[in-house]
Amino acid sequence: MKKSKLLGLLGIENIIESLQKLIEVRIAIIKDEVEDKIAEKIAKFLPILFVFLFLSLVVLFASFTLGFYLAELLDSFVYGFGIVTLFYLLLTVIFYFLKDSKSLKNSFKKPEDQESENQ
Repeated sequence: MKKSKLLGLLGIENIIESLQKLIEVRIAIIKDEVEDKIAEKIAKFLPILFVFLFLSLVVLFASFTLGFYLAELLDSFVYGFGIVTLFYLLLTVIFYFLKDSKSLKNSFKKPEDQESENQ
């Protein structure tokens, strides 16, 4: 009993309550900030995702169109779609060999980064 009266006289209980409330408020603020940042990232990501999705569909249907067109010109579905397939295979091989290209990596770096590497 003496201890609680002494703590009450010194105002430590009020200080502890204030600290608890302060911590709760800080946690709520941090939660709101995190939620806002996540919402912002999702808002930026979704349009990019849709652009990628629709661009993929454009490439897919353009490939079908080209395949059918070449098939009609060559009178063979095998040759028409084979040429389109070989084109994509060639692109794949080119990009595979470009993945380790230093000049390609340097073209995506900031100018300051290139200067620090040259020194």
